[in-house]
Amino acid sequence: MIQEVFLRLWNEPEKFDPARGTLRAFLLAQTHGRSVDLVRAESARRRREERQAAQEPVIHDDIEREVEQLTLAENVRVALLDLSESERAAIELACFGGHSYREVAELLGEPEGTVKSRIRAGLGRLRTTLVASGATNEGGPWLES
Repeated sequence: MIQEVFLRLWNEPEKFDPARGTLRAFLLAQTHGRSVDLVRAESARRRREERQAAQEPVIHDDIEREVEQLTLAENVRVALLDLSESERAAIELACFGGHSYREVAELLGEPEGTVKSRIRAGLGRLRTTLVASGATNEGGPWLES
């Protein structure tokens, strides 16, 4: 940018009028003006890109994968209904709520060992149900022993 200002002065020296001020003041004014132009141009470019992005439809490249994930999620919801209420509550708090065993135990008012056992047994039953229904293979990390 500074190089542009000096190049402009070199190519158009008549633009500098010593009667209006010093060369230093002229160069600073030119640099300031060019800086403002650059900031405005960048802001306008960003606004234009944001408007264009908002107008473009979102294309999902992998619709098949999304359908599989939705189907699996529905199968997990159905499989959760086959669990006992105590197993389901413990699993929902731990796996979906992000709570630790200790926090789940406190929330349910149960001993930590009991909560761990219910989660392990419930996850085992979930795995069996989901594999038997063909909803998933043995692979899901949260269904591993």
